[in-house]
Amino acid sequence: MKPALSDMLIRRLGASDAEAFAVLRRAVTQNNPIPMGLTLDEELGRSIQGFRDQLSYPEPNAAFGAFLGQVLVGSAAVAWPSKFPSSRHKTNLWGVFVSPTERGRGIGRAVVSAALQHAFHHGVRRVNLQVFVPNAEAVSLYQSMGFIEYGREPEAVCLNGVYFDGVHMSLINNEAQPPAPFKRLAS
Repeated sequence: MKPALSDMLIRRLGASDAEAFAVLRRAVTQNNPIPMGLTLDEELGRSIQGFRDQLSYPEPNAAFGAFLGQVLVGSAAVAWPSKFPSSRHKTNLWGVFVSPTERGRGIGRAVVSAALQHAFHHGVRRVNLQVFVPNAEAVSLYQSMGFIEYGREPEAVCLNGVYFDGVHMSLINNEAQPPAPFKRLAS
């Protein structure tokens, strides 16, 4: 019997979650490497320290995890592409995946919502993502949350000799205010 979703905890991930993050990523990749954009061998070659570093990116970057009991079953993260004010109005949604045994229960929506709330709290106007296709479930989730497709990258990844496209999607937060203008200090 699966744990009830009412027992699900969504919280910020940190360096101490690297091992659980790696286990989840590897289970997802083993089930289907297309959404991850990596082969299982590539995923297995990633170090735990690399995951610790990734989960420790400075604010406002953030990764969120969904836990059922003590088990990490889903994740979503946002990362700012630039430290400059001219690009602080946008962020990238990445690392969205759910354990193959827990899909179809709303976990993906819950962790994506947490990541979006964090981004919007930090003044983001636009959230961008790339989803490797085919991945109808992910595309459907993002569309239901207001993301729109704005482009497609042909042959975005090559997994075991087969090419897969990447669909670029974007969500706008009309409530966001433009960033303050950059002021150069007198020298």
